[in-house]
Parts: sequence; C-alpha cells; structure tokens
Amino acid sequence: MDEPVRSAVAVDCEVLVVGAGPTGLALGCELRRRGTDCVVVDRAMGIDSRARAVMVHAASLEWLEGLGVRGRIEEAALRMRRIAFHVLNGADYVVDFADLPTPCPYYLNVPQPEVERVLEQTYLSSGGRLLRGAEYTGHREESGYLLAEMRPADGVAVTRRIRARYLVGADGAGSAVRAHLGVDFPGTTYPMSYLLAEGVPGDGLTAPDDESAMFVGPSGAVSVLPLPEGRIRVAGPVTPELLEREEALTADAFRGAVDGLGFGSRLYMATIDRVTHYQVHERLADRFRVGRALLAGDAAHLNSPAGGQAMNTGFADAVDLAGRLETVLSGAPAALLDGYEAVRRPAAARVARSTGVAGLLQTMREATTEPERAFVRARLDGLAHEWSQLPAREVETVR
Repeated sequence: MDEPVRSAVAVDCEVLVVGAGPTGLALGCELRRRGTDCVVVDRAMGIDSRARAVMVHAASLEWLEGLGVRGRIEEAALRMRRIAFHVLNGADYVVDFADLPTPCPYYLNVPQPEVERVLEQTYLSSGGRLLRGAEYTGHREESGYLLAEMRPADGVAVTRRIRARYLVGADGAGSAVRAHLGVDFPGTTYPMSYLLAEGVPGDGLTAPDDESAMFVGPSGAVSVLPLPEGRIRVAGPVTPELLEREEALTADAFRGAVDGLGFGSRLYMATIDRVTHYQVHERLADRFRVGRALLAGDAAHLNSPAGGQAMNTGFADAVDLAGRLETVLSGAPAALLDGYEAVRRPAAARVARSTGVAGLLQTMREATTEPERAFVRARLDGLAHEWSQLPAREVETVR
C-alpha cells in the first residue's frame, strides 16, 4: 500500500520557475541579479550528464559576460568561428562568424550540462532556492497568488505546496505547465529520423579546431560538431526502417547509415561511445501567458537544431521575462507582461524560419553556375548574423 501523503510543506516566493534546464536556470540567475525572490524546481535529482544542445552564440555570450560567468563557460568550451558546408561533388561554402559586430565574434561548442552546472552554481550563490526531486502537478490561483503543488519524485511521501506571485513553465518540450494551462502547441514533427553519435573522430574527420561542418549529399546532410577533449558529434538522417530494427542504436548501425550518404571515410569515427536518435520538431505555443503563468524556452517553442538556437532562444526569453517580472512586482501594471508574448513569440517564429535550411541545402546541391553559388554565399553571410541573434535584438530590456 502507498504511504499516505503527510502534511504539505509550504514555500513562499515571488516567482516559481518550473524546470532547471538552461532556460529555467538562466531565468533564476537573472531574477536574482535583479533582487527578485525566486524558487526553481525540477523533478530530476541532478543535472542530466548527456550533452544535448551544444551551441552558445554571441548575443548569449554578451549576456553571460554581464552575469559574470562567460569565462567559466568558455573554460569548458571550444571557440568556433566558422560552419563549413561541403557539397558532395559540388562546391564548398562557409558561414563566417569572425567579422560579427560584437565583442564575441564566435560561438561556443559547449556541452549543455557544463552550461547548466555554471548557471546552477551562480543561481545558488546568489541566494536562489533550488528544489530537486519535485514534480509539478498543477496550480490554482487564489487571492493574488498561485498555489502550485509538487509531487515527490524520490519516493518520500511529502507533497510541497509553493505559493508564488507568478509561475514560469520552463520545463521543456513535454511541459506539464503548458498542459495544465491548456495551451495548444501546434506545429510539425518531420518524418525523417536522425541518428546522433559522439566519440573520437577518425583520420578523415580532421578539421580546424574552430570549425563545425555540414556534409551535404543527395539523400541528406550530416552535421559534424567538434567538442572539448578531442571528441566529436556527428548527426545525420536515417530511414524509419533502420530505427525499427533492434540494432538501430548501435555504433555499427550508425556507420552503416553514414556509408549510405556517400562521403565514406570523411565521416568515419575511430570510436563511438554514445548513439541516440531524434526527430526534428517545429512548434510554437499559441500563448506564452495565461494569467499569472508564463511559458519560456522549449515549453514555448521548438525548432530545428540547425544553427544551434535552442539554448540561445531560451536565454533571450529569460532576460526579457525577468525584467518584466521585476518591474511588475515593483508595482507596474501586470499588463506589462503581455509584452513578453508580443516580443518573444514573433522572435521564436523568426528563429524557426532561419533554422529551416532544407531549401538552402537543396539550392546548394543544384548550384552549378557562379551566380547560383554567389546567391548561396550571400544567404550564408546573412545566417551568421541571424544565428548569432545580434541584429534584431528581440529582447526588450525592461528596467
């Protein structure tokens, strides 16, 4: 028989953040920097050691500099200045970040767990409260507050009730907060599946330390991302039939999938110690705010991994939202929070458009004349600015 739930443990705060991933921790850091009382909760007992997102762009680096942690994150990262596109039996192209109008004319390849570790330490050292092993199950509004309930994830039969002025769901693609709010998450899940492998590169995969690559073949494109400590990540498309077979997630299966793309030893890895698969989603929540509850990061938007925008878009959400929350909590009209959706939802839609590179890859494959190749180069020059998130500056800083 299940042990009965004992008396609830009550916690009060100004802002409750559900989700201790990059977005939730960034929001916690920014709120604490502004002096706002904050609690971050997560059902996981610790940081996931798997490297999911890896790219941190210039606009995010400038924010991390202001937070005082850019140097610590760069210690665990590679500075990258280019993304090279190699078209099978065609031309080579480059997205060059070196001339960006920023103090950080580069991007970082840094495993997401390293980013989370630095942000968590920064948040806690600033007086932020972090509750792990606490799974959000819902909330209700009462007397100008939200009362949220957390189910224990560690087997201890004590529920937590957290009373907050505002709640932010930064709990990822399968957001429980978004589901509780009844917010639709329309969009597309693409039918193509992808295999991702990490390990040590083979001789044919040698490349400059400051360059990621995309190998573009007739049946798909394979991305190659150097990682710290001499490791590399390679990801490319596979057929659904391969994933249905029991051996789909093995190193041999990955090598077989890569062989089918025609690049041979240029994509071979000496050793592979992690293989997984994923699908690409493009989704945008219908609403980013419902009363005193708001959505941020992957809970609000998903896009293609091309261009490495996942962490960066979440950071931009966090910076915009923290300023609005601080101002409203200081007495400004709550309607100021409507501006968060008005600014960040269109920004997320623009990011989705800039990372949808299938059409550009097809143009690369078909480009045979110099004017056609010049068109591709011009488009790639624009992508350096778009992916860095520097030109539009969709974050609206509220003091």
